[in-house]
Amino acid sequence: MKIDLSKIEGEPESFAETVLLGDDRLDPSRVAGVMTVRLEGKVRPAGEHFLVDGTASARGPLSCGRCLEPVEWNGESSFSFEVALGETAPMDPEVALDEADLDLVFLPEPMLDLEDVAVEQVELELPMRILCSDDCAGLCPQCGANRNHGACRCEPEADPRWATLKDLAKDTPAD
Repeated sequence: MKIDLSKIEGEPESFAETVLLGDDRLDPSRVAGVMTVRLEGKVRPAGEHFLVDGTASARGPLSCGRCLEPVEWNGESSFSFEVALGETAPMDPEVALDEADLDLVFLPEPMLDLEDVAVEQVELELPMRILCSDDCAGLCPQCGANRNHGACRCEPEADPRWATLKDLAKDTPAD
């Protein structure tokens, strides 16, 4: 859903939308399926700019960082930002932005896309490391089997740093 900022005059405009985000909008290496995001908030005029405040509630499957199994995730956040229309943005790349301009979101047209807000809120709230459990065994580095479902039949790789000691053991006679 998009909010037409040119139609907002004196009174704030409320929004309450549910947005479905697929892996085309989020990082598919971290998100394992469709993420449902509920956005609620208000857009109000503030001089030449607009203030946007609200909350975001997200839920959906993430991929475990060790075994790649889906893990159900819920996240909540609040947001507040200021929007300026594109004609007020400095267009010359050589012009330095004022410190006040760093907190502004510049839009090329007077349309606020709530899907973009939802994407940003989910990306900010995603945990750095996603695990299905603290004792997740992960995947076998040789065959890729999920070690949480039992041991695979791969022979353990010998650490090459110990190869010299193994050769020494062969050369020494047994007692």
